[in-house]
Amino acid sequence: MSDLTFRYRFDDADDFGWLDVAVATDKFSGRGGFWVQWQDVREFGEKLVAYPIEPDAPVSAAWGYEMLEGDDLVVGLEIAPANATGDLRVQVELADYTEKSERVRTSFVTNYPDLEQFRKAIASLMDRKADEAILSGR
Repeated sequence: MSDLTFRYRFDDADDFGWLDVAVATDKFSGRGGFWVQWQDVREFGEKLVAYPIEPDAPVSAAWGYEMLEGDDLVVGLEIAPANATGDLRVQVELADYTEKSERVRTSFVTNYPDLEQFRKAIASLMDRKADEAILSGR
């Protein structure tokens, strides 16, 4: 069993809050986070409605410093087709917020029904009706 978990701590003073992201697969696990505008998290969730997700247009999100690549990337997610039978590959990269060279990269497989549940859970999280949103996989 594998999963990706989002938690979000709102800051009532502005639009930025702490997005806590955890991933666990049978081989690797990691946890990271970054200061993210709540609107960006909601927008990412809304992109998950895409069906089918095209190989050349994966659903993705990246948060971090300046260039959002290399050591500047703190939280990176990409969801793309895994095969011709409708499975999806979820690729996750998480880095330590301060020690950016400390990072984990892993992936797992999920499906469209689980992705739809994750989309709804992100909406509930952003509406402050849930404490977390979880994408399950294998």
